[in-house]
Parts: sequence; C-alpha cells; structure tokens
Amino acid sequence: MSVFVDQIRSKSWILKITLMSLVLGMLLAVSLKTQQRVRTESGIPTTRLPGLAAAYTDAKRQNEKLRDQIEDLEKKITEYQNQLASGTTAAGTLNKELQESKFLAGLSAAEGPGVVITLRDNPRKQAPGGSPMDVLEGLIHDSDIQAVVNELRAAGAEVLSINDQRLIATSAIRCVGPVTLINGAPVAPPYEIKAIGDTKTLESALRLPGGVVDNFPNPEMIDIRTEARVVIKPYAGSRQFKWAEPVKE
Repeated sequence: MSVFVDQIRSKSWILKITLMSLVLGMLLAVSLKTQQRVRTESGIPTTRLPGLAAAYTDAKRQNEKLRDQIEDLEKKITEYQNQLASGTTAAGTLNKELQESKFLAGLSAAEGPGVVITLRDNPRKQAPGGSPMDVLEGLIHDSDIQAVVNELRAAGAEVLSINDQRLIATSAIRCVGPVTLINGAPVAPPYEIKAIGDTKTLESALRLPGGVVDNFPNPEMIDIRTEARVVIKPYAGSRQFKWAEPVKE
C-alpha cells in the first residue's frame, strides 16, 4: 500500500505541471484574442504599445471631426457663392456652371435612389463541405471591394462611396494590414458601399450567376438592399496636385 502511495506522490508533479500548462494556455488564448480585438478596433497592425493604440484612436476621431468641419465649410462656401451670384444674370450663370462642375467632381453631396452593399468577414469557420476554412479566404480583401465597385460602375452607378469616403477619379482602394485605405483614409470592416443609380440594374448586375455575389464563399459575407433615397457625402480629401497643372492655351 505504501509503495502505491509513493508512486502517486512521485507522479503528482506531472499533474501540477499539466494544470499549470492548461491555465497558461488559456491566458495566452485570451491575450491573443484581446490583441486581435484591439487591432481591429484601432486599425493598427500591432499592439506592442497600448498607448500608441489609444493615441491612434484619438487621432482617428480628430480626423473625423476635421472632415465634418471641411464638409460644413464647403456648404458655407456654396451658400456665399449663391448669394454673390444673385445680383446679376452673368454671375448667376457662372455660379450655376461652377456648382455643376463641383457636383461632377464629387465636391457636393448627392442623393437619389440606389443600393447599399455591406461586406463583412465570414462569420463561419468552416466551408460548406465541413472542412476548416482558410483564414484569408474568410476575410474581405481590397480586391473584393474593387470587384463590387467595378460591377456597380459597369452597371451605371453615378455616385459611389465606401464607408462615407466618396469615390472620385483619383480614389484608390488598397489593403494595408487589417484595414483598407480609401482616399488615403483607413477604414475597417464591415464595409458599406453606397451607389446611386437605377436600383434594379445595379442589384441585378451584382446577382448575376457566376458574378460578384457568387464569388464569396459564404452568402452572409455580402448584403444588398435597395433604397429609394441614398445620401452620399462629398469628397473631403486633398485636392492639391503636385505635378499636374492646367494646360495654358
């Protein structure tokens, strides 16, 4: 009996180490999950410096406020232009052409019927066949966003935006780590794409057999809804050209 007890005692260290390993593994899993959440919410690819993540989040909020201020200033400028043009017919004609040019350039807000598409990462961890799904396959990439935008443009979309970032001629869609840069501004999933145009044509183009919707591994990754009134904000990015300039006749 004493020999049996001694054997149990001699192996007790194995049980202790096993329990410690389990606890350590749980702590590491929680830590990794927390880091992933911080990376997603803050939009930066590292969490080595929590202070940096907090500073980045604060700067992101400040940028959003500045974009709102730019939009308000643009509205005031338009109001002043309309007031100045109310005096003479010539000034009114020039102001009308100016406002039309601003609208075509994406510097004025737009509204009209259209579609709103929401792209989100795959909530499922397995493919329909039951096999584990590749992590990259379940994420929304810049190529997915670009494919939707290209299809909408081909279907006649007149105005487009991604997460309230107005798309203009110089807009670029580029993936950088866990976020995507739109007009140089980082945006994170879910991605909301707004398009103004003929609602039936736009929706039908996205739902073509073998088209954009069918290319997603899970139908839950893309949601399409039509709306009678879609409002798209004006472009609020930089409008300065470094190399290009108007042709002097």
